[in-house]
Amino acid sequence: MVSDRSGAAGLPAEWAVLGKHPGRSMVYEVLAGSLPGTRAQRYLWSATTGTPDAREPAGGLPWRVFLSGAEKEAGSVCAVVDTSWDGSKDGTGKPSYTWRLLLLEWSAASRAGVTWTALDRAVSLAASDSVPRAATVTPVRTPATELAGTVDRLGFEWAAGMAALLLDGHQLVITPPPGGAVPDVAERVRILDAVCSLLPYGCRAWLSGATWTGKAEHGLRLVFAAAARTGQQEVALRTGRPPAPQGEAARTYLGELLRVRAKRESTTDVVAHLLAATAAVPLREPGTAVRVLQELDLLDSVLNDIRRGRGRVDDVQRLLDLQAAGSLDEQRLGTLVSFLAGCARRPDGAAARAVLTRHWTPRVPDLLAADVVSRAASKETLTLAREYLELLRGLEGTHPGSFERLFTVLATTENYDPAWVGSLAYTVESKFGHTSEAVDRILVDSREAGLAWLAWLQMLLRDQNQVRDLRPLSRLVTLAGQVRAESRPGWLRFAGVLTGQTGPAEVFPGDAAEFASAHEDAWRIALETARQHGRPVVFGLMWDVLRQAVGSGGQRDVLVLLDALLPPGAPDLLPEAAADADLLRVVAGLNGADSRLALSMSRLRRLSPDPAVLDAYAAAIAQRTEGDPALKDRVVEALLGDEPDPGNSWAVLSGWIRRRPSTEATVRDGLARRLASADYSRWVGIDLPDDLVDSLAYRSGLGWLRPVQRLRVAARGRAEVSEFSRIIADACPDRRFSGPLLDEIASLIGDLGAWWAFDLTTELDQRRPGLGFAVYEALGSSPFHREVRDQLVRYSADEENRHRRILGALRAAAPGHDRPPQRPAYRPPPNPATGPVPGTAPATPPPPPQPRPPATGYPEHPDDRTAAQQYQADDQRRGLLGRFKNRGRP
Repeated sequence: MVSDRSGAAGLPAEWAVLGKHPGRSMVYEVLAGSLPGTRAQRYLWSATTGTPDAREPAGGLPWRVFLSGAEKEAGSVCAVVDTSWDGSKDGTGKPSYTWRLLLLEWSAASRAGVTWTALDRAVSLAASDSVPRAATVTPVRTPATELAGTVDRLGFEWAAGMAALLLDGHQLVITPPPGGAVPDVAERVRILDAVCSLLPYGCRAWLSGATWTGKAEHGLRLVFAAAARTGQQEVALRTGRPPAPQGEAARTYLGELLRVRAKRESTTDVVAHLLAATAAVPLREPGTAVRVLQELDLLDSVLNDIRRGRGRVDDVQRLLDLQAAGSLDEQRLGTLVSFLAGCARRPDGAAARAVLTRHWTPRVPDLLAADVVSRAASKETLTLAREYLELLRGLEGTHPGSFERLFTVLATTENYDPAWVGSLAYTVESKFGHTSEAVDRILVDSREAGLAWLAWLQMLLRDQNQVRDLRPLSRLVTLAGQVRAESRPGWLRFAGVLTGQTGPAEVFPGDAAEFASAHEDAWRIALETARQHGRPVVFGLMWDVLRQAVGSGGQRDVLVLLDALLPPGAPDLLPEAAADADLLRVVAGLNGADSRLALSMSRLRRLSPDPAVLDAYAAAIAQRTEGDPALKDRVVEALLGDEPDPGNSWAVLSGWIRRRPSTEATVRDGLARRLASADYSRWVGIDLPDDLVDSLAYRSGLGWLRPVQRLRVAARGRAEVSEFSRIIADACPDRRFSGPLLDEIASLIGDLGAWWAFDLTTELDQRRPGLGFAVYEALGSSPFHREVRDQLVRYSADEENRHRRILGALRAAAPGHDRPPQRPAYRPPPNPATGPVPGTAPATPPPPPQPRPPATGYPEHPDDRTAAQQYQADDQRRGLLGRFKNRGRP
């Protein structure tokens, strides 16, 4: 079969136009053309078979004459002459006809398998120009199926009889059937071509034909006409079997033709075989045609041996020596080419390579590609494609471009597995160092093909011992840059950031995930590549991917790579990147990694305290934790930490709360837990806004927070004693002190001195009688303030001694005192529960020592009776950590 694609290449052509100039009475002459005038005239006059007669409707123009030669012209040609009339007349008023010649040299035409049908279609296109301009024509080969279909419509026996008569040397005239009409011109061409297709193609070296002839003498072999003249054989169209040929070779040929048709069950097989026999068959040697026909069985036997796995290179060589490879149909030639290529791939394949080279046809790359893609995409077909490419790579010297053609056809085959195509593209690039823009375009346009190519590339990039070569990625990123960013594949947008060709602003959500989906280690490869090429910006884009990797058990690897890419304290570390990195450590803690790593927030602690930097960090935290309550709670805990951070953490919490007010509840819960712990004191100094303090103070066990906070504010402001007494009096309407409030009072006394305590208790007694003394009682009974109690005892003892000295001095100086005055007995203050104590009762003994409460907290206080909390004083309780600005204790 001759394929439609095979005739795509243009063939050199000659042309000429015979006619008269409009309005002039002269003989017909060559008006224009590429042929010398004398030579053109020979062919044109050979095609002149008479003058059109209006009384013969079947003889209406255009006429088409097919020539294989002309008188006094040596060698065969493949030519067509179109006779037409555009209505113009000469000077005498007679119609002025035009003959157009299109001529192909026989060698080129036979190699291309040009048939009369194809030539007719070519001249029909050329006739649209008054003066042809092309130096080449592109006759599309007529498929064997089309010619065989026409044969079957005519009747195989009728067409075979006509072919045998032609081989016998007859001039045949096809006339209309009785009572019938002659078909149109196009159908007549198909009939002429179909009859000739039952002869070896090489017979066209002497065959000629015409769609209609007039009354002029001519030597054409097969024509349509109203009737035959002397010396011509007349055969009515489609009327039984034509007369039997007289020559022995022609009779043998007819018998063989009918035999092989009966054996094959398909006219197409017979026609395809005969079309492939392009070697010229002289008219005087009809036996050659018989041998060509009989070789049809040779072709089948060789093909059958190949299909059964018994093929031999010698048999294929003998077949191709008899039958031109380029003239075989796609299926048969494809079988032969694939067999030779398979043999050529073996170590002993020199003979097969020689046969393939000797009988080379430009269709070889296409046929090898067809052999590959006729099978399901698999590792085996990928290996087969690579071996075919390697074979053609070795033949590039004699057949340049064949490697590129095979690669392109394989990669651009429609509806073939795109992932296979991506793997092929990578294989060709890595093994042969060859790339093709056409194939790169497929990698860019097809997500599946691109990701398959990327997966292979990432396997190469896994080598940690060398700097990763990003040139392949850069090439595709550059090609993809010709379209808008949102139209590019996501993995290529991310690759653009990795190679430094694209800014992160052009990358969409999910692009990094698409890049990472190509290979299980893609996230690791991307991070290591980014580290080697200094692209820390890719980390933020990969946050979701890395979080998933951490959740899948890759915590340690992720954190190690993270520290290498974004080391804490790096001078150029962006706050957004620092936030992402710290968050990933928190995620690692959620998934079982060392919680100390998760809660360290090491990059935040090393960031500049610049408000703009911390605000950007807070914005990143707010965005990443949106919609993830578990992560949000963990991050709040990490920012609060085990120790109050007087710097960046509270600034970030403030910015976070400002953006997401709902975060305040989580922060409040975290603070409440810390304020209710034994180490509450370090958290009391946080400079919180009043509304947050109020909300915490309403919680069970935290009613002391508001007065303690106010005492600290008063201390920082160096307030008067009256302000301190007011705060304490308001907080203790029942003269009882919560543990944290007593701690705070003791701390103030320790800082400001016992004399200040005397002033404070005096003020308290004035505000609420007995409240100042209750302070001393509370301190005296507390097991936690021994130093302050000792300080007060020393002060009181000193004051007592001082007052005794003063009294002694006063008594000595007073006149009339003969004896020292008697010191009145001690009278304890009245007890509201028992009433006044009579006159001289002994002093109330001190209460027995109370057992020391556990080191983790205070005894229950009425304010805390529903949720008694434990707390423990420490040397750092005066450290003040503020959500806003911490100015410290005075």
